[in-house]
Amino acid sequence: MIATRSYSTPATPRRIGSFRGGLVGFLLGVVATGAGSYYYLLDQYRIANNVVVADVVALQNSISNLEKHIKLLEDKK
Repeated sequence: MIATRSYSTPATPRRIGSFRGGLVGFLLGVVATGAGSYYYLLDQYRIANNVVVADVVALQNSISNLEKHIKLLEDKK
């Protein structure tokens, strides 16, 4: 007579190798950090651009006022 097993062994879970898991984690970290850095730098660029535009507008106003003042001085002569 053939002996039958009346118990079962648990299936071993399939694991990702430590090298592949570490590589996937590293790549996810690099992508997340890169995306965060990109948006931070883009925001800083926008802020700097707005400051430069404001300075150019202020310079234009200053030059316009200077031209008006010079014109008034020339008209008084």
